[in-house]
Amino acid sequence: MTSTRIFIAGIGTDVGKTVLSAVLCEALKADYWKPVQAGELQSTDSMTVGALVSNRTTFVHPESYVLPYPLSPHASANKAGIQIETEKIIVPETDNNLIIEGAG
Repeated sequence: MTSTRIFIAGIGTDVGKTVLSAVLCEALKADYWKPVQAGELQSTDSMTVGALVSNRTTFVHPESYVLPYPLSPHASANKAGIQIETEKIIVPETDNNLIIEGAG
């Protein structure tokens, strides 16, 4: 079986990307990855998906960047003095389907 990557995008915060990602992970027993988390470090989107998914197949992959400010990734990184290097954002290797949640 060939694995599939599904990218979840939405314009803005709180439009439902994380909940949709969790629903898809549960339905497809897919893995989850959010490449860049900006802000909400005590309750990241990865933590939310992990809490919402109940199957034993889904694996939540760690973010490539966790940025402290709830801003767009480039603005949060700039404010924190962090330079985002795209070559460090590497899609996780998995034989499972993969839900990728973009920033928004």
